[in-house]
Amino acid sequence: MNRSLHLSESFVISCGTVTLDIDQSKVLVIYLRKTGEYCLPKGRKDVGEQLEVTAVRETYEETGYIVELLPLQLTTLATLHGNDNVRSAIPGGTTEPVAVTQRMTQGVLKIIFWYAARGDSCAIRQTNTTEQDDEEFDAVWCPMDEVVRLLTFHDDKTITARVIEAARGGGSGSKE
Repeated sequence: MNRSLHLSESFVISCGTVTLDIDQSKVLVIYLRKTGEYCLPKGRKDVGEQLEVTAVRETYEETGYIVELLPLQLTTLATLHGNDNVRSAIPGGTTEPVAVTQRMTQGVLKIIFWYAARGDSCAIRQTNTTEQDDEEFDAVWCPMDEVVRLLTFHDDKTITARVIEAARGGGSGSKE
């Protein structure tokens, strides 16, 4: 068993989405103008905010697109109505996190919960949706078949591929 303890001042929780427009076969990403990187939208949780709400809010703030969580057939270790022995796909799909990533930067643990979401690439993008002046990026809808190659970070590629596979009916295994 690998254990570590991080008190409140030594970690931050963030949430993000892999947002699909299934009808148009596109995925919503952000392009960071300063670094030329393509990544998934995410951001910090506010005090008292539910993780799912953070994921949807941060996606909106960073992209200008209204999204909603997308239920997927995923294998999960989350319990189903008190049954601790469940390790299977949830009937009807679930909006549980599809992944969690962790990284340590300057002594602070960043934990990111990732959700599947759906959005409309044909919708009008809202502007001025964030209070952060230093965030310089563009929202980009990429074709599903090209997005994994375009994304900069390995974790983003893996999570996005998993969500696309599940959305296309491939489900998800428990290999991770």
